Amino acid sequence: MKPYDPVIANIIADSQEAKHDRDKLNRRQFLRLAAGVGSIGTLSTLPVFAQTRSGQLQPENTQTIPLTPVVEAVGKEVWKDDQLDEDAASELVDQAMMKLTGRASAKEAWRDIVLPDDIVGIKINPLGGPELSTHAIIVDKIVEGLYSAGVLRKQVIIWDRFEEHLLNAGYPIRKDESEVRTLASDTEGIGYDDEVFYESEKDSITRRENGSTFSRYSRIVTQMVDVLINVPVLKHHEMAGVSGCLKNLAFGSVDNTRRFHGKPLYCNPAIGEILEHKVIKEKLVLNIVDGLTASFDKGPTYDAESTWKYGTLFVSADPVILDVLVLQTINQKREEMELDSVSKFSNHINNASALGLGTNTLDQADLQSIEV
Repeated sequence: MKPYDPVIANIIADSQEAKHDRDKLNRRQFLRLAAGVGSIGTLSTLPVFAQTRSGQLQPENTQTIPLTPVVEAVGKEVWKDDQLDEDAASELVDQAMMKLTGRASAKEAWRDIVLPDDIVGIKINPLGGPELSTHAIIVDKIVEGLYSAGVLRKQVIIWDRFEEHLLNAGYPIRKDESEVRTLASDTEGIGYDDEVFYESEKDSITRRENGSTFSRYSRIVTQMVDVLINVPVLKHHEMAGVSGCLKNLAFGSVDNTRRFHGKPLYCNPAIGEILEHKVIKEKLVLNIVDGLTASFDKGPTYDAESTWKYGTLFVSADPVILDVLVLQTINQKREEMELDSVSKFSNHINNASALGLGTNTLDQADLQSIEV
């Protein structure tokens, strides 16, 4: 039997409370929440990249408006009889990187992202266990790409907050400094930086750790890495609507996060404000959303009936626009399953955009789709 995990137990408890609260929303409350959603609340129900093909997203003057490169990579052969074809998934990463950068090879593409002397932190999401975590083949391919760009394996750290979650998802802790390391913020000798923190009283007082209004940043992001590659899972989140780039990196980088889960905040504005700090904002160079397996309900933990084999990656340097696409994808799947939209609970996406962390407007994105 799987050992008791207090972190996941708290997440499940908070999720159930959030769901209960939302089920009780009256019409006036619903309209007040929805009014703050902005452009995300009015996203088209077309397939994610259909707007590009229809021409609706072309700005009037493309010479004066910089567009954010975004790639949707669809792996038609990734899943075969419910088995992941790792060669196909590996090729999908290569093709996505080439499309994103416009380079003729994956090696050239990765040279656009990192420098040979960079210490690279790959932030994964292992919360969903073996069924709904960042796939190892994607991480392996990233490491391979970094190596081709001159980044030695000893310069790469795969990481998350908790060792237990990494282990459960199939990522053994590795401390050998001559090889790729896999570490957690709670790994002995790592910990959190007492000098670099996010302070906020916009939280749930009863959920504070030791009554603290401080959330300290992991020493991995403050002292150990030069650049960050964010590899979240495309999934639903009961308290934040979706768990994509923004939540994965923000709440994975600091401690004392449960205090932001409760009503009426539901993780906002903490997500954007945590990411606004230079130790993350200035180091983040790439986001690859793992949508090989995705979830549309009962997240962020794994639920067999709420996942599907999507076989798709979203890739960009901009985490905000990718979360817009994550939200749209989940909403479309929920509509198919006759479930309500979660846009009204994803206000952290708009807030992150307002803080200058990326664009939440699809007409400011150069959306490109490939099939492999």
